[in-house]
Amino acid sequence: MQPFTVEELTLAQMRTLYAGRMREDFPPAEIKPLSAIERAMRRGEYVCCGAMAGEDILSYAFFIKLQGIALFDYFAVKKEARGTGIGGAFLQTLTAGRLRGMDAVLLEVDDPSCAEDAEERNIRDRRLRFYLRNGLMDTSVTAVVYGVQFRILALPVGPCPPPDETRRMYAELYRAVMPPKIFASKVLIHGMKTQEVALT
Repeated sequence: MQPFTVEELTLAQMRTLYAGRMREDFPPAEIKPLSAIERAMRRGEYVCCGAMAGEDILSYAFFIKLQGIALFDYFAVKKEARGTGIGGAFLQTLTAGRLRGMDAVLLEVDDPSCAEDAEERNIRDRRLRFYLRNGLMDTSVTAVVYGVQFRILALPVGPCPPPDETRRMYAELYRAVMPPKIFASKVLIHGMKTQEVALT
Protein backbone atom coordinates (compact mmCIF):
# COMPACT_ATOMS: atom_id res chain seq x y z
CA MET A 1 0.00 0.00 0.00
CA GLN A 2 1.27 3.45 -0.92
CA PRO A 3 2.16 5.68 2.08
CA PHE A 4 -0.16 8.63 2.60
CA THR A 5 -0.86 11.58 4.86
CA VAL A 6 -4.32 12.88 5.79
CA GLU A 7 -4.85 16.52 4.89
CA GLU A 8 -7.82 18.86 4.80
CA LEU A 9 -8.56 19.75 1.19
CA THR A 10 -8.73 23.31 -0.03
CA LEU A 11 -11.79 24.74 -1.74
CA ALA A 12 -9.93 24.50 -5.07
CA GLN A 13 -9.08 20.81 -4.52
CA MET A 14 -12.69 20.07 -3.59
CA ARG A 15 -13.94 21.81 -6.74
CA THR A 16 -11.54 19.78 -8.89
CA LEU A 17 -12.81 16.52 -7.38
CA TYR A 18 -16.41 17.69 -7.75
CA ALA A 19 -15.98 18.50 -11.45
CA GLY A 20 -14.09 15.29 -12.23
CA ARG A 21 -13.78 12.19 -10.10
CA MET A 22 -17.03 12.60 -8.17
CA ARG A 23 -18.91 12.30 -11.47
CA GLU A 24 -17.34 8.86 -11.91
CA ASP A 25 -17.59 7.77 -8.26
CA PHE A 26 -21.26 8.60 -7.58
CA PRO A 27 -24.57 8.48 -9.47
CA PRO A 28 -25.84 11.93 -10.51
CA ALA A 29 -28.79 11.67 -8.08
CA GLU A 30 -26.37 11.45 -5.13
CA ILE A 31 -24.30 14.54 -5.97
CA LYS A 32 -25.39 17.64 -4.10
CA PRO A 33 -25.21 21.10 -5.70
CA LEU A 34 -21.70 22.54 -5.50
CA SER A 35 -23.09 25.78 -4.05
CA ALA A 36 -24.55 23.89 -1.06
CA ILE A 37 -21.20 22.25 -0.29
CA GLU A 38 -19.34 25.55 -0.62
CA ARG A 39 -21.75 27.38 1.70
CA ALA A 40 -21.42 24.67 4.34
CA MET A 41 -17.59 24.73 4.03
CA ARG A 42 -17.53 28.48 4.59
CA ARG A 43 -19.67 28.08 7.71
CA GLY A 44 -17.27 25.45 9.03
CA GLU A 45 -19.96 22.74 8.90
CA TYR A 46 -18.46 20.74 6.05
CA VAL A 47 -14.97 19.22 5.96
CA CYS A 48 -13.18 17.61 3.01
CA CYS A 49 -10.19 15.39 3.72
CA GLY A 50 -7.85 13.51 1.43
CA ALA A 51 -5.42 10.63 1.75
CA MET A 52 -2.51 12.34 0.03
CA ALA A 53 0.58 10.94 -1.66
CA GLY A 54 2.28 14.22 -2.48
CA GLU A 55 -0.27 16.12 -4.60
CA ASP A 56 -2.14 12.94 -5.54
CA ILE A 57 -5.47 12.38 -3.75
CA LEU A 58 -5.64 8.61 -3.31
CA SER A 59 -8.93 8.72 -1.41
CA TYR A 60 -11.26 11.45 -0.22
CA ALA A 61 -13.91 11.88 2.43
CA PHE A 62 -16.37 14.76 2.62
CA PHE A 63 -18.42 15.06 5.77
CA ILE A 64 -20.92 17.31 7.49
CA LYS A 65 -19.63 18.14 10.95
CA LEU A 66 -21.46 19.77 13.84
CA GLN A 67 -20.79 19.93 17.56
CA GLY A 68 -19.92 16.34 18.48
CA ILE A 69 -21.48 14.61 15.47
CA ALA A 70 -20.56 14.07 11.83
CA LEU A 71 -21.96 12.45 8.71
CA PHE A 72 -19.84 11.15 5.86
CA ASP A 73 -21.32 12.68 2.74
CA TYR A 74 -18.93 11.19 0.18
CA PHE A 75 -16.16 8.61 0.48
CA ALA A 76 -14.26 7.18 -2.48
CA VAL A 77 -10.92 5.72 -3.49
CA LYS A 78 -9.12 6.61 -6.70
CA LYS A 79 -9.82 3.95 -9.31
CA GLU A 80 -6.14 3.03 -9.71
CA ALA A 81 -5.72 2.61 -5.94
CA ARG A 82 -8.75 0.39 -5.30
CA GLY A 83 -8.01 -3.02 -3.83
CA THR A 84 -4.73 -1.86 -2.28
CA GLY A 85 -6.08 -1.33 1.26
CA ILE A 86 -5.92 2.46 1.07
CA GLY A 87 -9.66 2.89 1.68
CA GLY A 88 -9.68 0.92 4.90
CA ALA A 89 -6.46 2.53 6.12
CA PHE A 90 -7.84 6.01 5.40
CA LEU A 91 -11.06 5.26 7.29
CA GLN A 92 -9.16 3.93 10.28
CA THR A 93 -6.78 6.92 10.27
CA LEU A 94 -9.73 9.31 10.26
CA THR A 95 -11.45 7.36 13.05
CA ALA A 96 -8.32 7.37 15.23
CA GLY A 97 -7.36 10.96 14.35
CA ARG A 98 -9.60 13.76 13.10
CA LEU A 99 -12.87 12.08 14.19
CA ARG A 100 -11.63 10.76 17.52
CA GLY A 101 -13.68 11.94 20.48
CA MET A 102 -16.83 12.65 18.47
CA ASP A 103 -20.11 11.55 20.03
CA ALA A 104 -21.10 9.82 16.80
CA VAL A 105 -19.98 9.64 13.17
CA LEU A 106 -22.57 8.33 10.72
CA LEU A 107 -22.17 7.05 7.19
CA GLU A 108 -24.71 6.26 4.45
CA VAL A 109 -24.40 3.17 2.26
CA ASP A 110 -26.71 2.32 -0.64
CA ASP A 111 -29.25 -0.24 0.54
CA PRO A 112 -28.53 -3.51 -1.33
CA SER A 113 -32.21 -4.51 -1.12
CA CYS A 114 -33.12 -1.58 -3.39
CA ALA A 115 -30.69 -2.42 -6.21
CA GLU A 116 -32.19 -2.42 -9.69
CA ASP A 117 -30.47 -5.63 -10.82
CA ALA A 118 -28.15 -8.43 -9.68
CA GLU A 119 -25.00 -6.61 -10.78
CA GLU A 120 -25.92 -3.49 -8.81
CA ARG A 121 -26.89 -5.64 -5.82
CA ASN A 122 -23.44 -7.26 -5.89
CA ILE A 123 -21.71 -3.86 -5.96
CA ARG A 124 -23.80 -2.61 -3.04
CA ASP A 125 -23.22 -5.82 -1.05
CA ARG A 126 -19.44 -5.50 -1.55
CA ARG A 127 -19.53 -1.87 -0.45
CA LEU A 128 -21.52 -2.73 2.69
CA ARG A 129 -19.14 -5.60 3.54
CA PHE A 130 -16.17 -3.24 3.12
CA TYR A 131 -17.55 -0.85 5.73
CA LEU A 132 -18.55 -3.60 8.17
CA ARG A 133 -15.13 -5.23 7.75
CA ASN A 134 -13.54 -1.91 8.70
CA GLY A 135 -15.40 -1.70 11.99
CA LEU A 136 -18.53 0.27 11.13
CA MET A 137 -21.71 -0.72 12.94
CA ASP A 138 -25.19 -1.10 11.44
CA THR A 139 -27.57 1.25 13.30
CA SER A 140 -30.67 -0.43 11.73
CA VAL A 141 -31.82 3.03 10.56
CA THR A 142 -32.70 3.58 6.90
CA ALA A 143 -33.45 6.79 5.04
CA VAL A 144 -34.24 8.08 1.55
CA VAL A 145 -32.29 11.16 0.46
CA TYR A 146 -32.87 12.67 -2.99
CA GLY A 147 -34.67 9.45 -3.94
CA VAL A 148 -31.82 7.12 -2.92
CA GLN A 149 -32.39 4.64 -0.08
CA PHE A 150 -29.53 4.31 2.41
CA ARG A 151 -28.66 2.16 5.39
CA ILE A 152 -27.07 4.26 8.12
CA LEU A 153 -23.86 2.95 9.67
CA ALA A 154 -21.82 4.35 12.56
CA LEU A 155 -18.04 4.58 12.83
CA PRO A 156 -16.56 2.99 15.97
CA VAL A 157 -15.79 6.25 17.78
CA GLY A 158 -17.95 5.11 20.71
CA PRO A 159 -20.98 2.90 21.45
CA CYS A 160 -23.38 2.51 18.54
CA PRO A 161 -26.17 5.06 19.13
CA PRO A 162 -29.68 3.60 19.54
CA PRO A 163 -31.99 3.98 16.51
CA ASP A 164 -34.02 6.92 17.83
CA GLU A 165 -30.86 8.86 18.69
CA THR A 166 -29.37 8.00 15.30
CA ARG A 167 -32.49 9.35 13.57
CA ARG A 168 -32.34 12.57 15.61
CA MET A 169 -28.64 13.17 14.88
CA TYR A 170 -29.05 12.28 11.21
CA ALA A 171 -31.88 14.81 10.84
CA GLU A 172 -29.89 17.47 12.69
CA LEU A 173 -26.90 17.04 10.39
CA TYR A 174 -28.95 17.36 7.22
CA ARG A 175 -30.95 20.31 8.52
CA ALA A 176 -27.66 22.12 9.11
CA VAL A 177 -26.82 22.11 5.40
CA MET A 178 -30.27 22.17 3.78
CA PRO A 179 -32.98 24.83 3.64
CA PRO A 180 -36.10 23.61 5.53
CA LYS A 181 -38.18 23.15 2.37
CA ILE A 182 -35.48 21.07 0.69
CA PHE A 183 -35.01 18.98 3.83
CA ALA A 184 -38.76 18.35 4.07
CA SER A 185 -39.04 17.31 0.42
CA LYS A 186 -35.76 15.42 -0.09
CA VAL A 187 -35.05 13.63 3.21
CA LEU A 188 -37.24 10.84 4.57
CA ILE A 189 -35.99 9.07 7.71
CA HIS A 190 -37.85 5.81 8.22
CA GLY A 191 -39.35 5.40 11.67
CA MET A 192 -39.24 9.13 12.44
CA LYS A 193 -42.55 10.89 12.75
CA THR A 194 -43.09 13.99 10.62
CA GLN A 195 -43.49 16.27 13.62
CA GLU A 196 -40.26 14.92 15.15
CA VAL A 197 -38.35 15.75 11.98
CA ALA A 198 -39.84 19.24 11.86
CA LEU A 199 -38.89 19.96 15.46
CA THR A 200 -35.36 18.56 15.34
